Amino acid sequence: VTSLLIDFIGSASYLIPLLGEAFDLTWAPTSMILVGALYDDIMPNLKYVALMEELLPLTDWIPSAMLGWVREFGPGILEEWRGRVQGMKTAGRREKEALVHMMR
Repeated sequence: VTSLLIDFIGSASYLIPLLGEAFDLTWAPTSMILVGALYDDIMPNLKYVALMEELLPLTDWIPSAMLGWVREFGPGILEEWRGRVQGMKTAGRREKEALVHMMR
């Protein structure tokens, strides 16, 4: 949720014409500090990506904080999903064997 909020605040500058770029200049260091505090251990350079995203015009669409979240939690989510799929395959195999056994 924190990553979404960081990216949302950074992208919200598009809602304020002309003043949005000035907001980006003040939000850029804050975004860098927050992203660094959250993801510096897994992606040390991500804080610089977040800084440049806010400073450069027309780059607010890059969800830098969300990229850090996906890098940190994505592999665990995929492993959990694979485990559930494998569990469904095993359960399906057992049901099939039980049906075959009942038909005999």
